[in-house]
This record gives sequence, structure tokens and C-alpha cells, in this order.
Amino acid sequence: MRCFAGMLISGALLAGLASAKEVTTQIPVSGMTCGSCAVAVRKALTSLNGVKKAEVSVEQNKAIVVYEDSQVTEKQLREAINKTGFKAEATK
Repeated sequence: MRCFAGMLISGALLAGLASAKEVTTQIPVSGMTCGSCAVAVRKALTSLNGVKKAEVSVEQNKAIVVYEDSQVTEKQLREAINKTGFKAEATK
């Protein structure tokens, strides 16, 4: 019986992993003026569980974020940016 329960748990975990999707999104960010601004935004994003990579460009006024959609949402990414004092614009 323990073996069967273990198989059920393993199957459930694998099903959860299969439904997780790695997503890349671009979020317009306004208010950044220097490299330190970009570092602050990148640190805020990479501190979130599920964020795999974050690149922030002051010149292009945007953040490019790679994340697991089963662990974090785009709304949470924008909220993390807004908490740094910069403005994350809604994506279209």
C-alpha cells in the first residue's frame, strides 16, 4: 500500500511539473534614470520565487523577465517593480 501511495504522490508531482510553463515577458518600466535604478528593479524581480532571469534596461525603459507561471504571475512582477518606486506599465 505504501508503494501505491508513493506512486500516486510521484504522479501528482510530475503532473504539476508538466503544467508549469516558463514564460518570457517584457514589462515597460518608467522612472529609471541610471544603472542603480536598473539594479534595484532587477533585484526586486529576482527575489521573487519562480523568477529565473531578469534583465533591465534603462535605455529601453523595460524589464525582460523569464519566470515559471506556476510560481509567480505577471501582476506580482509589476507589483515588485512598483515597490521599488518605479512604475511598471501594464503590458498590452
